[in-house]
Amino acid sequence: MNKIFLDTGWFKAELDERDGHHLRAKNIFRRIKKERLVMVTTNFVLDESFTLIKDKCGVFRAKRLFGFLTKFPEKFGIERVTLEDERRVWDWFWHDWRELSYTDCTSFAVMERLGIEKVATFDEHFETAGFEVVK
Repeated sequence: MNKIFLDTGWFKAELDERDGHHLRAKNIFRRIKKERLVMVTTNFVLDESFTLIKDKCGVFRAKRLFGFLTKFPEKFGIERVTLEDERRVWDWFWHDWRELSYTDCTSFAVMERLGIEKVATFDEHFETAGFEVVK
């Protein structure tokens, strides 16, 4: 099954028309649907996404994110970060990459564990880490 990982920046851009990446996020979503990719994210990314969207866009947009997650249950999976994933974080976290977050590192570890190579993001760290950023 072909999967794509969804990152915080993609969620924000998809839901925020004022975001500079909004049109790109919409195009990526069209590609996801066309290619019938299964969407995957983590509980850590959702924590970050709900907080960011509520803070920057308001509770209404955060509710839209919740609606998005429940609209595609057969095409969307929320993967919980495991203890082993958190152990793998340190292999990534100590890279001297500017603004590399702990959450990004958990995403890398989960993507590796699940064999996911594609990611919807506007964060250059994923490409630096060797993942295919869908454009």
